Amino acid sequence: MRQDLRRWVQGHRAAQQREREEAIATGPQPEVAIASALALVALAGRLHGWPIPEDEVDRREDAATRVAWDRLRAALLSRD
Repeated sequence: MRQDLRRWVQGHRAAQQREREEAIATGPQPEVAIASALALVALAGRLHGWPIPEDEVDRREDAATRVAWDRLRAALLSRD
């Protein structure tokens, strides 16, 4: 039983390594990336409605970043 599990894990790891090597050898596949992105957008639309509601945490973080950037810019401009 234990040996079977070890063999299964080794086989699984070998398959993952082979998939990585093949992905590197073939390079990016734009059609796959676009199809995946569109599928994610469709899923988000089904789950949350459209347009997707703004994430409140992202909005707060963006606002804090803008405030910090404005302060930095003002401090740098006042040096001139």
